[in-house]
Amino acid sequence: MPYVWWQSEYDLQCHAFSLDQANGSRSFYEAVCEHSVPDERVSRAQAGALCTTCLIKVGTELPDVRWRV
Repeated sequence: MPYVWWQSEYDLQCHAFSLDQANGSRSFYEAVCEHSVPDERVSRAQAGALCTTCLIKVGTELPDVRWRV
């Protein structure tokens, strides 16, 4: 599933939000790490540190592809 990385004004970290949340107006957003942010507290920009929990959860969804040299 594709994600957008937006900053929460609560912890000043960028969290991964599913792309379907980015389309349309919502009263709150829920990140992959279950961090919830109301609409007025989310900055729709990638600024600040990335949430480690979101990075791990998004990363585990990637296909297991072996790199070749």
